[in-house]
Amino acid sequence: MRKSDFKKSKIRHLLEYEQPTKYIVENVGYLENPTLIPVLTANKAFVLGYTDEQYGIYDKGDCIIFDDFTMDIKYVDFSFKVKSSAIKILTPKSEINLRYMFEYLSFLSLSSNEHKRHYISEVEDVIVPVPDVEKQNSIARLLFAFDCKIEAERSLCVLLCKQKKYLLREMFI
Repeated sequence: MRKSDFKKSKIRHLLEYEQPTKYIVENVGYLENPTLIPVLTANKAFVLGYTDEQYGIYDKGDCIIFDDFTMDIKYVDFSFKVKSSAIKILTPKSEINLRYMFEYLSFLSLSSNEHKRHYISEVEDVIVPVPDVEKQNSIARLLFAFDCKIEAERSLCVLLCKQKKYLLREMFI
């Protein structure tokens, strides 16, 4: 694929954003029951816990949650509630593959030490190279396959480390 195959567009023309006000959890006494609705934040914690609130649940499909202060992002493909209004919920406009956009935003490695709202002031105007939707789909599938392989290898590594510890305990105890 050549660079000339890509048009360039600002993020504001590729993604819709929604304020999460109607999805904010009211009861902050989170539960530990994963059969309930997860409460999310975009930062490193991601799933803060679970709630039994049955109203104000985001259930519109896949989205990107963007933490406006830390600029952390997560791809979300399940229903949820959020902790705070600092999160932006991003969805694709027509002819845009959401996972492609997620991968591009991840590639940018956005971060900041400033405690301010970044999405509208900085991120929306970032220019993104955008191929046609078929190429976006192919790129997104390929990168998702890499993510799946990486996760499988991490899981295998954890299992091998546990096995090694077990063997060491058996040998030296």
